[in-house]
Amino acid sequence: MATDITEVVIETIREVMNQNDLEESTLTAETSILSDTSLDSLALAEVIVHLELKTQKDPFAGGFTNFRTIGELARLYEQ
Repeated sequence: MATDITEVVIETIREVMNQNDLEESTLTAETSILSDTSLDSLALAEVIVHLELKTQKDPFAGGFTNFRTIGELARLYEQ
């Protein structure tokens, strides 16, 4: 079951894909962001900026935290 923040992350990834004319893919909490999508590291950075603006949270303020999947990224914004 996807949480509300997971849906926000998925929506944000889709927005960045569309803005950058990237091929869309099926997105779920288990999707590996850089392996299973057309996002590169620069587009992922755009996703992070958009998420910070939408959520008013910066889970990386204290340093970088590793994440691989959409669900892992969403959990960072739930804390």
